[in-house]
Amino acid sequence: MTTPKTERKIELEHKIFKTFEECHFQKSDISDEALFVLKMAEGSIVSLPLLAICREFSIDPASKDGDLITLIDKALNFINILRPGDDLPLEVLTGEASWEVKEEHQVIAYNRITMQLVTWMSGSEELITDPDQLMQIADDPNTKKKINQAFDEVAEKLGIGKGNREEVVNLVHQVANELSYIETLRVKYRNILMVDRKLQELRRIYAHEKGVLETVTQSIRLLDDAKKKFETTFDELDANTGEIMSVLRNFTSQRQYIRSKRDDLYKRLKAWEPLIDEWEELELERGPKAVRLVKDTYQFLAPRFMKVKQWLLMTKMQDGIASGQNFKNEDDRMGALKGKMMQW
Repeated sequence: MTTPKTERKIELEHKIFKTFEECHFQKSDISDEALFVLKMAEGSIVSLPLLAICREFSIDPASKDGDLITLIDKALNFINILRPGDDLPLEVLTGEASWEVKEEHQVIAYNRITMQLVTWMSGSEELITDPDQLMQIADDPNTKKKINQAFDEVAEKLGIGKGNREEVVNLVHQVANELSYIETLRVKYRNILMVDRKLQELRRIYAHEKGVLETVTQSIRLLDDAKKKFETTFDELDANTGEIMSVLRNFTSQRQYIRSKRDDLYKRLKAWEPLIDEWEELELERGPKAVRLVKDTYQFLAPRFMKVKQWLLMTKMQDGIASGQNFKNEDDRMGALKGKMMQW
């Protein structure tokens, strides 16, 4: 359902969101919760969980501000920083993606679907997934003829008649458009495999340096869990969209499913981007840059994939909130902020 036009912009009514000239919303790197980051009058920076603000200032979840805060929390999965007055991304407004795909990925998705139609029509169980092989087969005149025949058969099977085959063509293009985003994310995932390959090489390079080797080995183990999680998602997507007739018959529900997986994959891959940029530039040789990047990678992976009890011991003293002041706990921080706001 599309969000009303009045809610496209972040226009919060509570004074806390209007008083500070320098403020924005972002996700915590540790806890993944939405934060309101503001600069106090004396120059210190305070980061407060949005949910804590709602509790402390009695912001009704059903109010306009409450609704917008829920949307902001979701929107921060797609945009790193949002400020009051910014537009919300399409993902939380219409369900569409706010990012673009390359034409080659649209072509791959379309070819994949049309070949599924051909195999469905012929009764074959062969499923071609290699992009280059798909392109080669799809360009064959005989294949194009079979695709046109498949469109006619699908039109009959769906009960709309061969005379309305263009409806089938349009429907196939819509499905291909949704799946083209998955193809793009599938390519982005290869960057994580690149990180894995480089870590494997660093394990060889640092084979005789116990301290570095241990961190590299732990990072590789955690990265294996990350890879399994991504590959499970892609496998589930392929399995659930592999029966093309079922997808076409139930396109509305299938589109929602594809978009939910798309957004989940995008969020998870987006978190990797800063690390991937560094790994792409890294020369595979012994040195402080490689050691630092291995440590950064381990610190990125550990809270996401290490067993809870293990990670809890390492993060006991962290509250996940950055601050320019030395508050003992979140209550002290909120109290200090509320004190600043008494004049309101």
